[in-house]
Amino acid sequence: MSFTLKSRTLISRPTAVLLGSLIAASGAAGLLAATAAHAAVVGSVEVSPATGTDTTGISLTTSKGCPETATHLIVAVKGSGFPAEGQNVVSNSPISTYTTTPGGGIVVPLTQTMRDYASTAGFTTLQGRYDFTLTCRTAFNGTSLGDFTAPIWFTSNTAYRNTDPAGPTATPSSSAPTNTGSPSPTESASPTDTASPTDTASPTDTASPTDTASPTDTALPTDTATPDGGSQGISTDVNGGSSGGGKGSLAATGTDVALVGTASALLVAAGIIAVRRTRTREEFPVTDTPNV
Repeated sequence: MSFTLKSRTLISRPTAVLLGSLIAASGAAGLLAATAAHAAVVGSVEVSPATGTDTTGISLTTSKGCPETATHLIVAVKGSGFPAEGQNVVSNSPISTYTTTPGGGIVVPLTQTMRDYASTAGFTTLQGRYDFTLTCRTAFNGTSLGDFTAPIWFTSNTAYRNTDPAGPTATPSSSAPTNTGSPSPTESASPTDTASPTDTASPTDTASPTDTASPTDTALPTDTATPDGGSQGISTDVNGGSSGGGKGSLAATGTDVALVGTASALLVAAGIIAVRRTRTREEFPVTDTPNV
């Protein structure tokens, strides 16, 4: 019986180590590629303070919370001097360890300064734009469940700001001097002439009082006999004036006053005589003398 021995090709230990490193590197690259492929920016980050120096303590605040499936977060920074894939500035840590804003944002203070991170990366000059990326994830799975990003700009090796210094600027004004003459005052409108006051109507003349009619002359009272032998009262009142007759005549009758007066006196005298006779007869009644 014959035996045939097959030779085996053996590789050296250094070669095996090199191959293992290459495989591991390939796997890590694949994992990083898968993580980057699944990353999605879900919000922004506010960097505070807005301006500072390379030794200022920086705090990051997300615009909202991480997705509900995320339990942990990690923060990295990219920019001039740092690795292309970024350098971690906050390690993988539970979200519950950080405070939140009323709107649900997560407040994450950086544990070191930008000068410290630059020293760790092995460079000394901070310049240009640097981007922070906060990644929401789980404890053992590096796949991003949502990213929050924010930039800062170093305008010098020691000073930064969170707004772009090369942002839009106001258009420079023309070098030609602008005429600054005072504007002509606006003429005020002429006051409107007020209407002339309307003449009030002349007061109406009150009617002249109507002349009252002249009192009608009353007729002379008729002589009435005085009862029981009383004397007759004869009125001698006459209305003055000369209306309707001559001088000395009774008003409105044309009768001569002298004649009327004479007649009146005679009537009075006759009346007195008659009265006296009547009284004498009554006082001394005639009695018949009896025949003897």
